Amino acid sequence: MAKYVFGMGAAQVVLTLLGVAVFAMNLAGLPGPSAIILGGALAMSTTAVAIQVLEDRGEMGSRHGRATFSVLLFQDLAVVVLLMLIPLLAPDPSGNSGGMAKIAQALGIAAVKAVVCIVGITAGGCLFIRPLYKKISQLANAEIFAATTLLVVLGISFTTQLAGLSLALGAFLAGLLLAETEYALQVESDIAPYKGLLMGLFFMTVGMQISVGLFIIKWKMILSAIVVLIAGKLAVMLAAGQMFGLSRLASLRSGMLLATGGEFAFVAFGEAVGKGVLPAALTSELYMVVALSMALVPYLAALGGKLGVLFERSDMKALQPQDSEVKELRNHVIIAGYGRVGQIIAQMLSELLIPFVALDVRSDRVSTGRAGDLPVYFGDAGSPAVLHSVGAERAACAVITLDTPGANYRSVWAMQKHFPHVKTYVRAHDINHGINLEKAGATVVVPETLEPSMQLAATVLLQFKLPPEEINTHLNNFRKKHLSELQALADLSGTTLGYLAPKKESRKEDATADDGDGTPVTAITVAAA
Repeated sequence: MAKYVFGMGAAQVVLTLLGVAVFAMNLAGLPGPSAIILGGALAMSTTAVAIQVLEDRGEMGSRHGRATFSVLLFQDLAVVVLLMLIPLLAPDPSGNSGGMAKIAQALGIAAVKAVVCIVGITAGGCLFIRPLYKKISQLANAEIFAATTLLVVLGISFTTQLAGLSLALGAFLAGLLLAETEYALQVESDIAPYKGLLMGLFFMTVGMQISVGLFIIKWKMILSAIVVLIAGKLAVMLAAGQMFGLSRLASLRSGMLLATGGEFAFVAFGEAVGKGVLPAALTSELYMVVALSMALVPYLAALGGKLGVLFERSDMKALQPQDSEVKELRNHVIIAGYGRVGQIIAQMLSELLIPFVALDVRSDRVSTGRAGDLPVYFGDAGSPAVLHSVGAERAACAVITLDTPGANYRSVWAMQKHFPHVKTYVRAHDINHGINLEKAGATVVVPETLEPSMQLAATVLLQFKLPPEEINTHLNNFRKKHLSELQALADLSGTTLGYLAPKKESRKEDATADDGDGTPVTAITVAAA
């Protein structure tokens, strides 16, 4: 995360600032100080719209979502520097702006101020927020609880503003502090009704910056400026993303979200006009460019998703694992086979934030996973070279869920021969297949027939109007009988066919438990580490 924030974020801001500044000086004839402020303002992207779009599309946890969030976070930090630069670059009565020594001194002061403020707020919040909410929760008053949340957010935001930092950074720090407490879910529930209202108010203020008359007069120039801005920032993010280890697809999709102007540009332009750094006529046109480009973010995000799918379908090499994407993986799970079972396992691991990579030899399955920005790659899980390319030597375990018994056997054999220290958990087609997989070196084998058959049998019995309690009893008895038979076979053959029982020294537990609502839950004995 730090690499993305301070590496990729800094690269995006600096490269965009320099590109806009050179463009403005050579083509628009702006002086150096004005071009720098213009570049800094246009380097910022819209945090409010981009984050909302990512949440609506369910992509906050994706690679391009994390990259976008990291760059936006750095931009919030860079706001402090830009705000301090505006008065320093403003011309004095003689027409000269501040020297480099004065600017460097101010930037150093801003950096120290930012570090002290962030550390102080974080330390103070960790000490006082949890006790405060504990006291408030004892009052059992929803209004006071919500008001306390509002007070904390506004108070921390006001503190960052007093320190010369942005209000958005203060709100971000408040969110981090509240998320670390056990009251986070209630806080999120309380503020949900205000979220849409505040977003609506924000878009109203953006819309008020649009002058229809000015757009009619200069629509060609405004639309051209929007195209140049989006194309330029997209190119910068494509370069910066791949420079810091993002794939071309993730860089493209992140660039689509960051390619427009941002809400901070309105503040910067207004301040620059007040200090005489930018002419008022130019900023009126820039307001239009930024506001209209922000309205395009949802469409750019959708276009990014479609372009990503097209790129991967047309380029098989893009479906294969790249060194930059997997070289940092440690203690991850390898899922061999991204079919129905593999997709469910991947979904569970993703929700628990457990790192994983998935392999499949069907490009349509790989494209489906990559469309959701998941680490799914094209490759044969029975190939030692492919397994090495996804970091098998550093993996915690491998889950093998391929479609055919032969493919499962090849993958287990390859893992056992080349990566014997990695545990392998395999789906077996039947008992005989499971025994063969055990001989090939599988750590744990799970036959695939029992639980689906039990679920289907329960549905059939319901059609005969049997009481649910009686059905549960029959299913539990059958499950116990079947598991006991498997356990006896496991003890006899030294296999794990007793549903995750450890080899030879099996530890028996109750076959079923009740989850509290009368639904039977199969209790599984976990293999010894």
